[in-house]
Amino acid sequence: MRQQTLGLKKTIFSNLEYLYNEILEVRFSETERKQLDHKKGREVNAKITFHYYNGNLRCREIFEGTELIEYYYDWYANNGAIIQKFHAHYHPGGTPEEITQFDPWHWHVPKSVDDVEGHRIASRPGYSIHDVMEDHIKPYILRLRRSSNDC
Repeated sequence: MRQQTLGLKKTIFSNLEYLYNEILEVRFSETERKQLDHKKGREVNAKITFHYYNGNLRCREIFEGTELIEYYYDWYANNGAIIQKFHAHYHPGGTPEEITQFDPWHWHVPKSVDDVEGHRIASRPGYSIHDVMEDHIKPYILRLRRSSNDC
């Protein structure tokens, strides 16, 4: 049985450093099938680090062929706190409606530094890693650079 996909292509992580000057390094690896905790497809995990900023973006993509089935992009501050999570996946049957109402595209926005799960809000369909970079991480890094130049 073929999995339902998100209508997005899986990320070619090796290209990201060339697409975004803000990226210092991308480390990624595919998880061996025998080590997967699911049967949805193949899985790649990546950690993206940045110039000018000690935080990182941790990525998990589950895919079949070149099509994404689900993704989890978790953005961390330099102290390890979650800044925001960008997810696209369906929750399993029996999950409360207050959670599944945001499936598959949703974000988790922490209410405090200690909040690991965050408050779920709807994201727009088709939101990709490129949207995360363009809409959130690049502007954040630009603000950091500008504020450090003002001192």
